[in-house]
Amino acid sequence: MLRMLFNVMIAAACCVSTVYALGPEMIGKPAPAFTLRTVDGRSALSLADMRGQVVIIDFWASWCAPCQRSLPQLAALESGKAGIRILAINIDDDRANAVEFLKRNRVKLTSLFDVTKKVADSYDVPEMPSALIIDKKGVVRFVHAGYTERDIEIMKKEVEGLL
Repeated sequence: MLRMLFNVMIAAACCVSTVYALGPEMIGKPAPAFTLRTVDGRSALSLADMRGQVVIIDFWASWCAPCQRSLPQLAALESGKAGIRILAINIDDDRANAVEFLKRNRVKLTSLFDVTKKVADSYDVPEMPSALIIDKKGVVRFVHAGYTERDIEIMKKEVEGLL
């Protein structure tokens, strides 16, 4: 019993230490560089390839209920604006789960697969979904950990200000 309580306390301490990881300290700093393969495995894409566009990096997982609501909203945001690009980075252990999720939810976004979780680690992602808005020069301007229906309206305004 004492050992179980100790394990729970350690897990809670780990979570508390990263809750604010994807936060204000990233704003104004260059977004960590990465290159990942698409979820279908057919091609690779680099964040550097997006220079000159406003980029939303959205970390998601197939087991994430809020992701089912946020990804279609992000897809609609991207399709309605020129100069914006959404990179949806999946962190599932099994690529097939990500592919099935996208098909089932009819999400049409550039979705990348972070097989090693190194990209999610470099951004210190605290929860699913988590998003960063990056300006045309590659600098993080806004961060969003978690998702509520209000977030997409806030993100639209943030993106418009950067376009």
